[in-house]
Amino acid sequence: MTPLPEHLRQANRARTQEAEKRARTALTELVKAGKPISFTAVAHRAGVSTDFLYRSPQLRTRIEKHRTKIGAAPPDAADPPNDASTSAVVRALSARLKRQQEAHREEAARLRKALQVAQGENLDLRRRLARYETD
Repeated sequence: MTPLPEHLRQANRARTQEAEKRARTALTELVKAGKPISFTAVAHRAGVSTDFLYRSPQLRTRIEKHRTKIGAAPPDAADPPNDASTSAVVRALSARLKRQQEAHREEAARLRKALQVAQGENLDLRRRLARYETD
């Protein structure tokens, strides 16, 4: 394989440096805004791939450092409040879901068994038909 011409190497280097600059800027903006830091968030904001961030040792180190600083993400505002009525509803729905799952499992097992019986009967009838046709 022939080496790249110098002008293409320079263009590649410039493109990489520009992408690194965008990633550093995106990381700084996310930190200042107090947003959760992740490789995906930085990549999306900078317009680069997550693979690019993982392959860049300096960017990777900075993102991991900021990611551990923030810790766990704050609770989502869409989470329901923790009151007794909500818990009771969740428990009731969970129990109902478990009963339905068990009923579906039993029905699937019953249908599987019926299918096996039907396939056995089908095979038996084919064998009997083959015996009559050869005579």
